[in-house]
Amino acid sequence: MESPATGQARLTQMPWLPRHARWAPGLLVLLGLATHLIGLRHPAVVTFDEVHWGRSVTAYCCTGERLFDVHPPHGKLLLTLGAVLGGYDGRQSFESIGRPYGAQPIFWLRLMPALSGVLIPLLFFLFLRGVGGSVATAWLGGLLLTLDNAFILETRTMLFDGILVASTLGALVCLLAVERARSSHVAWAWTVACGALAGLAVGTKFTGLTVWVLIAAWLGSAWWTEPRTAGRTVLLRRALVMGAAGIVIYLAGWMVHFALLTRPGPADVYHPTTGRFIEDVRVVHRMMFAANAAMTSTHPDASHPLSWPLMKVPPFFWAGSNGAVEYLIGNPVVWWGSSLLLVVIVVNTGLMRVTRLRLESRPRASRLWWLMLAYAVAYLPFFGVSRILFLYHYLTPLVFSLAYVLLWLEEAGWIRPEQAGGQRASYYVVIASAIVGFALMSPLTYGFSAGAYGEWLVAAIRSWR
Repeated sequence: MESPATGQARLTQMPWLPRHARWAPGLLVLLGLATHLIGLRHPAVVTFDEVHWGRSVTAYCCTGERLFDVHPPHGKLLLTLGAVLGGYDGRQSFESIGRPYGAQPIFWLRLMPALSGVLIPLLFFLFLRGVGGSVATAWLGGLLLTLDNAFILETRTMLFDGILVASTLGALVCLLAVERARSSHVAWAWTVACGALAGLAVGTKFTGLTVWVLIAAWLGSAWWTEPRTAGRTVLLRRALVMGAAGIVIYLAGWMVHFALLTRPGPADVYHPTTGRFIEDVRVVHRMMFAANAAMTSTHPDASHPLSWPLMKVPPFFWAGSNGAVEYLIGNPVVWWGSSLLLVVIVVNTGLMRVTRLRLESRPRASRLWWLMLAYAVAYLPFFGVSRILFLYHYLTPLVFSLAYVLLWLEEAGWIRPEQAGGQRASYYVVIASAIVGFALMSPLTYGFSAGAYGEWLVAAIRSWR
């Protein structure tokens, strides 16, 4: 078995993109563009939470009315950027689901989430490479997220959970790039980028704090295993720079928020603006936390975190007049497969503690501990939340669950550390099954009528509740 130092050196020297795998990122991007941008204007009506975030976009770009929300402004500001680039004039009504968009630039209103959806599989590929996964493992992971129906629908709609996942993965990819940097200047550039993207994650939703816990755990582990005082000092400096970059990005979003919303509006009831930036930020955060804690309303599509891995309650997005329906439901191969294998792996780990059951020895530089921590930190806090929650809150935990399962399968020998073309037959069966799962759920993802099958599919997922 290799030593931790040897294993760490091997992972650090392993190129993120070997010459034989240069096709992989480009193909993931092309597939992402196809699944996200084709037909992005459909349905040409307001769907699901576009009723909420559309009002924010209108306020930021056009009316300047102060609005109050329990989420920070960064995700909504990025939605607004896409709308402004498309020439949105602020005249759209977002009063209810089903309102026609008419001549409004629907494509541009949904562009930023769609671009985040295109980036997520690519970032996941780089993330898996960064934690030591082979090209075959990283390619399978990227392809599975490319074919996941829940990620596709969530990022083809004017929502910002895709921005949250993309910024979280982006920050962690940059963190992993620091240890591979060939020069000090490059390492510090990755350090700043890591902090900035982590700040964007928190600025999108407070659940983005997960990424800061993971950064702290990573740096803490590196500090603990670093024998040199100089090396520990550098790690502390990196932590400070990352924190400073994150704070700058986070506060910058609030500065833009207050600069754009200058006219009286509904937010004045919650927190009157004083014009003193620090005081306004303090007050608005106090009100956001209080409002979050006070959200006791119910919703027919709300679900308990325990049900998320099984997709028990897919949220309804939209229904058309010809039987077309949109539900947020994932690819069964991705969701049920990763959930089942995660349970099997955890049970197996427990059995290994009390029996003589053994698999091949794990490399001592394995990053599985960090991925399991990521899953726990991203998922378990939801069990203590009293407000209503929805299936899309599981998207970030799902990413870490899938990463853990795939890396475990490689370390267990199921995925061979060669090119994707040299895998066992079951590897390709998983890919084929994911394609079939994507196709079977696609009527609910893209909102097109599938006749009797579509009616059966809707009835089936409603019966799961």
